[in-house]
Amino acid sequence: MSILVISDTHGLVREVEQVVKRHPQVEQILHCGDFCVDHQRKPFTGMVLVRGNGDTARAVPTERQIGWRDLRIFQTHGHLYGVKSSLLRLQYRAEETGANVVLFGHSHIPVCGVERGILFLNPGSLRSPRGFDKPTYAIVEQTDATPESVQIMVSYFDTNGRPESRLGGEFSVRR
Repeated sequence: MSILVISDTHGLVREVEQVVKRHPQVEQILHCGDFCVDHQRKPFTGMVLVRGNGDTARAVPTERQIGWRDLRIFQTHGHLYGVKSSLLRLQYRAEETGANVVLFGHSHIPVCGVERGILFLNPGSLRSPRGFDKPTYAIVEQTDATPESVQIMVSYFDTNGRPESRLGGEFSVRR
């Protein structure tokens, strides 16, 4: 099973619905903020949301901690952590929370890499990609686990569901 990760959809509804329908097998859908529509509107009602700097729904928190399989996920938009200039503050917060996966958005730039045993993943933007030539989202799968580490496969897709092989890959994170 897997998790669908999207971010920075900035008012898109039809395109988000298409992405969600394309992946009916996912266990959870996590949106990393700047959805910029009523969070009680479908398909957003079925998602785990965090509020971005463009969102007005005060009922939606700015960060979440989620347990899924052997992963401890820290989810935020990123604007409160200065992710456009550095991931250091986000790394400190991940270490404070004990996270081994950090999901964030804000920069619209797809990012996927491990630092100090923590996977940092930005799925990019479905609305306005930056630093990459097309809109993207990601799927996260846990593929294996040992007492010391968890293996993860991250696959990126464009808005039409075509795999984007230049992004993602296999990663190992701390337990």
